[in-house]
Amino acid sequence: MQTKVGNIETLNGIVSIGSDLWAVGDLGGTFRQRGSGWTAVPSSVTDPLWSLWGSTTSDIWALGPSGILIHWDGSTWSPRTLGLGTPRGLSGTSANNIWAVGGMGGIYRYDGVGWTKEMSGTTADLYAVWAVDANNVFAAGSGGTLLYRSGGKWQSEASPSSVDLLGIWAADSTTAYAVGNLGTILRRSSTGWAAETSGTSSMLWGVMGSSATNVWAVGIGGQIRQRSSGTWKSITSGTANDLFQVLVTTNKVYTVGAGGTVLSRNL
Repeated sequence: MQTKVGNIETLNGIVSIGSDLWAVGDLGGTFRQRGSGWTAVPSSVTDPLWSLWGSTTSDIWALGPSGILIHWDGSTWSPRTLGLGTPRGLSGTSANNIWAVGGMGGIYRYDGVGWTKEMSGTTADLYAVWAVDANNVFAAGSGGTLLYRSGGKWQSEASPSSVDLLGIWAADSTTAYAVGNLGTILRRSSTGWAAETSGTSSMLWGVMGSSATNVWAVGIGGQIRQRSSGTWKSITSGTANDLFQVLVTTNKVYTVGAGGTVLSRNL
């Protein structure tokens, strides 16, 4: 992995929007990469930001567990109202189909006009969400909680684990992955969710793939795992810093973490 460590705060989330990369951090920082360097973009907030998602370079959302929600319009960040307690996860598929999850089973959907609360059917804290399309959305949270939204309704799915699940990613409406405490990795197939052998007992925070069979997970102590040919293997990261999110683009894998760590490698 190519390592870049800047004199900036811990980075919790990273996304690719257009030709830009954006990251958010523990001190309310938002950072943009255009070309080879990262530039701080003032957000006007100082509370932690954990997740971000954008439909275009002039329509980006970021949120954090203190209740912070901000929106980028292409020139400035501005505060918005969500109403979700301890928001932690954000995902979307278009400017009018965005999802936020948080404490006590809270789920809100943005339809292009405003945020509306949905009935999740759980009081478990939710830490991550992934939208495949307007009709298929996955969420994961405390105690092994796994939710799936199809046909306009959320339903609980049988989980083979009781540990907190901190990250989730779906390749399509059938295949999905969730990661969490104790090195837990779960895979969803047409027969339901099943545990996979990760090869680590360290906490895993983020997961994403380039396909249903080529998937990456990152976590505490610089842990990076890659799933290929049906098994998970360790990838040398070159850092002992905790890693919190992974991003897979068409030709690269990125991960961000403590101490402003940004790692990248070609696919």
